[in-house]
Amino acid sequence: MSGQGTLIGRPGPKPKPFDCPEPVFWYLVGLIATDGCLIKDGRSLNITAKEHAFLSQIRIAIGSRGCISPKRGHAGRLAHQLQFKNRNLWDRLWGIGLTPRKSLTIGPLRVPDEWFRDCLRGIIDGDGSIRRWMHPSNGREQWTVKIVGCSKPFLSWIQEVVERLWRVTGGMYVRPPASEKHHPLYILKFGKMAAKAILAECYYPG
Repeated sequence: MSGQGTLIGRPGPKPKPFDCPEPVFWYLVGLIATDGCLIKDGRSLNITAKEHAFLSQIRIAIGSRGCISPKRGHAGRLAHQLQFKNRNLWDRLWGIGLTPRKSLTIGPLRVPDEWFRDCLRGIIDGDGSIRRWMHPSNGREQWTVKIVGCSKPFLSWIQEVVERLWRVTGGMYVRPPASEKHHPLYILKFGKMAAKAILAECYYPG
């Protein structure tokens, strides 16, 4: 009985530290905000992407030993997921504003201005798109950056910070749900000069 009593108060293993360069961490914040999730167990995380090679690069960058496995995405399309566990990282992401099942509920994130460009790069790589083409009439180069999501407050936050930091503007559009089972889809679009300014800030050398 006395031996059992000594085990009750014994502390469990300490959570593994999470350490990576700040630009990588804030990129990870943006990526998980769009193409990842926090699991409810308080330590597990998941990132989904089309390309296995992309997740391999993420795994190396954050020093993870997590497993990459295939999964079926929307409309049965093949994708891949990186699953790993780190309680310290989970807690820090929670403090920034990420939560489990956050697609419809995510709002503004607590991202310092100096790291916003890295976070936005992760967001664009997750739920964004970059398009470059030549205008058929004047032959000039055209650019657009789009970010899509189901949470208007999250996209409004991105729009406000971009306008405040870089003095460029974008427009918000909504695509009505296809049926009662679906939700509206919000689209944040930056065109031409605004898109080029954002790309220059986010995709800097190094």
